[in-house]
Amino acid sequence: MDTETLRTTLEDIGLTQYEADAYVTVLEVGSASATEIADASDVPQARIYDVLRNLEGSGYVETYEKGSLHARARDPEEVIEQLDAYADTVTEAGSELRERWEKPTVENHQVSIIRPVSTIYDRAAEQIDDAENEIEVALTPAQFREFRESLAAAVGRGVVVKATLSGVEELPDLDFDGAVTEVRHRRLPTPFLLLADRMSVSFTPEETLHPRQEYGLLVNDYSLSRMFDWYFQTAFWEPWPQVFDAREDTLPRTFTNIRECIRDIRPLIDEGCEVVMTVHGQVRGEGVERQFTGRVDDITYTAGEDGPALATFTDEATVTLETPDETYTVGGWGAMLEDIEARRFVVETVD
Repeated sequence: MDTETLRTTLEDIGLTQYEADAYVTVLEVGSASATEIADASDVPQARIYDVLRNLEGSGYVETYEKGSLHARARDPEEVIEQLDAYADTVTEAGSELRERWEKPTVENHQVSIIRPVSTIYDRAAEQIDDAENEIEVALTPAQFREFRESLAAAVGRGVVVKATLSGVEELPDLDFDGAVTEVRHRRLPTPFLLLADRMSVSFTPEETLHPRQEYGLLVNDYSLSRMFDWYFQTAFWEPWPQVFDAREDTLPRTFTNIRECIRDIRPLIDEGCEVVMTVHGQVRGEGVERQFTGRVDDITYTAGEDGPALATFTDEATVTLETPDETYTVGGWGAMLEDIEARRFVVETVD
């Protein structure tokens, strides 16, 4: 190894440029005065005394007076150990880089297991505050009281809030007005589940026998959160009776689920009514945001009016919308065939 490479390596383990230069010089010349060391190295005369004292403080050299300040190298065993440790670290870093390069990449999939469970409720509150389009939530009456103010603020922003109240045979007196769009009652115990804007999920199972078994799950992923939507729709929503609906028969009526929207308007279409609807969504496969208003020209749907059988959650549900400029086919979450994947359906007029 040449002298310059040795100096660079010493800098890698923590010496400054002047310290490395002076130390290599002391190793080469043996015992020498500070002035001689400065002359034999690139260290300025004005800096050599401070540099030698720093090297002495770190155990590299020892200084002594012999008419003037002199320095000689200490046993380099400690320095050699530092270099060996540095070499091991570099080798390990190389192995780690190779392993990470070869490991399959997982992109944009964020899942976290959280303890304590109270953290899940804190994150759920944040998700409610950040929601812009839709909230689906399964919770107990006590939890509803806790979150009511935040849910009411979301409704005030125009967010559609669908809540399933669970775990009690009869619901207590609760103030739903202004805090939710629709409520259903599930008598059985239910995990806490909140899904906001088809992206953010907070989940914790039913109460466990021991606190150590408690955990919560946070998901922030468009595809994975869809599984929680299916879970909510099939286990907590569709099978259970409605106990509150803020929409009633007023217009405009807003839906975030295409199947619920179709069940609302299909009887009107069958009666010959003209239904005008505004759709908010994105062009399928492109992600380009679109919003347009048009007349419902056709509906493709296989479920009955009273609610879908579980199998129909995988069947086609499509609304064909005719606008002054073009006719679009509109699907819901995860649309695979339609022109538009919609997240909001607003029934504007019925004539």
